[in-house]
Amino acid sequence: MNLLRRAPAAPARAPSKARSSPASSPTSVGRALVDRASGWLYDTRAELKKVVWPTREQAINLTGLVIAVALAVAAFVGVVDAIFEKIIQLVAGASG
Repeated sequence: MNLLRRAPAAPARAPSKARSSPASSPTSVGRALVDRASGWLYDTRAELKKVVWPTREQAINLTGLVIAVALAVAAFVGVVDAIFEKIIQLVAGASG
């Protein structure tokens, strides 16, 4: 069966050079940091342009749904907590 064959082992990686080499100067390190940050901002902006944002009506409806579900879960947990509290009081024999 082909499904039971083991995948070939990945080739071993060569050890990487140390991060702080004598050739790297503070300005090149700073420039690399700025380049990485500007690249990240460019990529983030490009991705945000692809997002399909909800309409105002959809946002309001979904916000209401989230609030309703949160209240329902809170009520359920409150009822279960009250039931367990009564059971513990009966088992422990405490009056209250």
